[in-house]
Amino acid sequence: MELPKTICMLPWISIETSPIGTARPCCLAHDEIVDENNNKYRLTETNLQEIYKSPYLQKLRAEFLAGEKPKTCNRCWEEEAADRVSKRINSSIRLKELYSSVDWQNTTPDQLWFVDLKLGNICNLKCRICGSWSSSKWAEEEIAYMPDLANKKEHLAYKFLQQGAWPRKTLDFWDNLRMLLPKIKYFEFTGGEPFMIQEHFDLLQYAVDHGYSKNIEIHYNTNGTHYPDAAVLWSKFRRVDIAFSIDNVDARFEYERYGAKWDVVCKNIKKFHVLRDQTRNITTQVCMTINVQNVFYLKDLCDWIDTQGFNSQYFNMLHDPKDMCITSLTPQAKSLVVDQLSSQNFTTSHKAEIDRIIKFIENGQGSTGTDFVSKMKNADIYREQSFLDTHPEIARAMGYE
Repeated sequence: MELPKTICMLPWISIETSPIGTARPCCLAHDEIVDENNNKYRLTETNLQEIYKSPYLQKLRAEFLAGEKPKTCNRCWEEEAADRVSKRINSSIRLKELYSSVDWQNTTPDQLWFVDLKLGNICNLKCRICGSWSSSKWAEEEIAYMPDLANKKEHLAYKFLQQGAWPRKTLDFWDNLRMLLPKIKYFEFTGGEPFMIQEHFDLLQYAVDHGYSKNIEIHYNTNGTHYPDAAVLWSKFRRVDIAFSIDNVDARFEYERYGAKWDVVCKNIKKFHVLRDQTRNITTQVCMTINVQNVFYLKDLCDWIDTQGFNSQYFNMLHDPKDMCITSLTPQAKSLVVDQLSSQNFTTSHKAEIDRIIKFIENGQGSTGTDFVSKMKNADIYREQSFLDTHPEIARAMGYE
């Protein structure tokens, strides 16, 4: 059949589990999947098969088949408007072996091949672009901001802290995953920090023991602070791609990914590269999340990347929190960043993506920077840091004084 040019394969083959135990069609979808009564599915109460067969996903598939652009997918449409390779397009490239086998005509398919697992918000860092939703450390800090006499259990961060532990409280979820293994072709483990989740290594061991691993590819997003002993399991899988979340270098890296040490992460990357070179199925990637903090300094980051020998690189556009998105730059910051990126000599491997980032900024509505500055100052006071010390140019342009 002739498919609409706006078709996305993910609703047919994939589900993303969120850090707090809900589910979405993919990690960029704006809305969580709901049941017939408009209640969010929760993995503490149901399983992946039920969510995959839900009327919500049936409707989403029908919308794509009709050539529509579902509203929940706006982040992809925004990126494509800036000529960027959106997740929708990238998925058709990365999973091209599966594309021709998708049962497109069926809005109730039986092809749950790809599970994107955010296994709670258990994490050891408090990255500035993150929050309680994805980091237990952030949740603890946000609760600490509150006055001593306040009812901290009513704070959203406290609820996220409780909900984010769902993978360790829901044994049925892991049983359900083991049942799905015969059909699984692709796992994605992100965070929190996946290398802190022992249960996922137990799942991988089960896949190895029962002969499923040879058919399964794995993608990780890691903050690079851990080198797991269980890495020996990866040689049994079809392919393992390890993406390191590196958004800046040196002191700016440590500021943006609070709790990480630049030299430790660099040493771990070298360890992973030694492992890669000893095997035939492991690749490494650097994933740069483009946001207000690092966009002015991308030349330093790209120059470092060129010395590291990663197999690939990925420019990941941050959309939420909105105040951190580069479409929310102040007019002064917008002018500063565009002039900086336009005047610098990026190597061929980066130049095209930098041009798209410039277009994405220019398409943005901008902001006063008030929300951004307020958030940065709150954390700076608590952590005894200053954005001005490490990022003076963009700090001043965003109104941080």
